[in-house]
Amino acid sequence: MIGEQIANYKLIAKLGEGGMGTVYVGSHIQLGRKAAIKALHPNLVNNPQIRERFKNEAATLANIKHHNIVGLYDYLETTKGLFLIMEYVQGKPLDEFIQQVSGPISEDVAIHLMSQILDGFDYAHKQGIVHRDIKPSNLLITPEGEAKILDFGIAKILDSSKKSLTQDGSRMGTVLYMSPEQVRGVAVDTRSDIYSLGVTLFQMLTGKCPYDENNVTEYAVYQEIVNVPLPRANTFYPNISDKMQQIIDIATAKNPDERFQTCAAFKAALTNQNLSNTSTNPQFIQANIGGRPVPKPEILVTTLSKTPAMGNATRYENNYQNENRTITHTNYKLLWGRVNYWFSVILLLSLVGATAYVILFNPFQIEILEKVAVFAPKKPESREAAVKEKLKSFFNAIESHNFDNVKDFYADNIEEYFDFKNTNLKPVPDIKASAEAYWKTYAIAEKHEIDWKSFKYEIDENNNHIATITFNYRFENKAKKWNSINKVSNKIKFNKDLLIFSIAKI
Repeated sequence: MIGEQIANYKLIAKLGEGGMGTVYVGSHIQLGRKAAIKALHPNLVNNPQIRERFKNEAATLANIKHHNIVGLYDYLETTKGLFLIMEYVQGKPLDEFIQQVSGPISEDVAIHLMSQILDGFDYAHKQGIVHRDIKPSNLLITPEGEAKILDFGIAKILDSSKKSLTQDGSRMGTVLYMSPEQVRGVAVDTRSDIYSLGVTLFQMLTGKCPYDENNVTEYAVYQEIVNVPLPRANTFYPNISDKMQQIIDIATAKNPDERFQTCAAFKAALTNQNLSNTSTNPQFIQANIGGRPVPKPEILVTTLSKTPAMGNATRYENNYQNENRTITHTNYKLLWGRVNYWFSVILLLSLVGATAYVILFNPFQIEILEKVAVFAPKKPESREAAVKEKLKSFFNAIESHNFDNVKDFYADNIEEYFDFKNTNLKPVPDIKASAEAYWKTYAIAEKHEIDWKSFKYEIDENNNHIATITFNYRFENKAKKWNSINKVSNKIKFNKDLLIFSIAKI
């Protein structure tokens, strides 16, 4: 279909092909905007159930607006087929990103990417949508390090009042990332997505999926998903931290009640935030990162009752929310200790910053710091001396009559900056050609006898250097006779890099 036009888009390249359709890159014929255009396979167009599912994907995407989810522009039914016009995202699917770019992803980068992915799914879940087909190939990583979720093709709308094509008892999704309840064909909810995200996190950190479909049967994979915990991540890739292993264990618990109950709780464990993992039952699961739950900053709840461990997660009763329990006391001492600690840290950082500023910028012009104060402005007298030395070198270069010696003194496009307001000079398009023509036809040798007593120096509001100077000018003409012009005055302007951008006669 490449080269064909679908609505206002011309198909210019093929992105990929899946079980339900082919994805192309299209360019808007008026706006030039690129879009990803998903075309339902022609042999599926006349299948009523598949058409309904394709429409379902469009309806699902139409209600999702989140920066970590690929957006839908339009849905089209034409004589050429059924099409989804979607946001075009430059990037690689996560599985290709791991294979071709990153290898096993470092924990800090994995946390950064997975946090974005969890934000997108948290939003979708709050809209009552379960993706049901989470896998690395459905997660795009952009060159800027952003994560984007795509393909809600088999998403299930949780609202039971809406028609659902994926009935309880059917299995869909990619086997290696399925949750145990998907494999068993029972009802699924948002926690099924959390399981698949846990398997995805395993692959991000280790570079490999925990199940090898090439060496075992699909039935064996089903049995492992339902009955066997995921292998330890560090057996696939060394140095996976205990924290990340615990998070994977919780996310991939066989019992949905033992997983993170929301994507927000999953993200909180990754980023060490103190966010309750709200569950559908009175208890919640909190990742025991660092040895014990982090208390609320304003209050310490000391009567936490610990119940038996479930997998590698630790279950606690939330005394703060449970009306049958009471908070025994407020630990003001701990709170005050934290305040003092952070005050000391901030004070120390402020002192270090102030000291570094004084050393590097030398705002008080301390003589002993002049050599190390790399960001301090130069004293006016040193700037003036630098400009004088530059002028001496510049006039020596001119007297050499070799333009290669002169060109490095000029800023770019100096001909655009010459000031001709009060002179009879005319701008020239080529400074080199002008100078060499002057030396050849008018002054075959020249001398500039500078009157340094006339030298005046100033700095304008843009930190440009302005030098005014008077000199006696002598030149040897073509007949090899020397002529003198007394008291020629020039105003020469240098930029901040001491490159000349204006020479005007005054």
